[in-house]
Amino acid sequence: MSVVDPAGVDCVIAACDAADLPALRQWLGSLPETSYGRVFVEVFAPMQIEQLPVPPHVGVTWLCREEREASPRPGIGRRRGEALATAVDAWFDEWVWADSEAVRNIELWTGARSCPVMQNYWTALDRRLEKRWPGGTTQRTHATS
Repeated sequence: MSVVDPAGVDCVIAACDAADLPALRQWLGSLPETSYGRVFVEVFAPMQIEQLPVPPHVGVTWLCREEREASPRPGIGRRRGEALATAVDAWFDEWVWADSEAVRNIELWTGARSCPVMQNYWTALDRRLEKRWPGGTTQRTHATS
């Protein structure tokens, strides 16, 4: 998804899970060195963390479900996608929703598409972005996991 800003601010955000890493690497390789932003990757365990080829001003946050706080449901950890949705929500709260007058050019690379939590999250985010910038978003398929 891309939110267009005539001023041309180029901010990137990617959110995916371990299954998306090959496609994410390809997308990251296509970014200009001047890009800035954040990549969130949800994995089950720290052993899935690997080096990613990001531009100098793009940070990577690994979200390990194994290490996250436990679920209130006994014997059940956090559901796949919960940590990822929370992280992306926090990013949008800080960088987009906080300034009601700002228009941003954001390229959002979305993965974790096979995860029910994230399917619902992406649908809700699409609606919220369209409400904020009617007609100002364009969709491109980046990831299909």
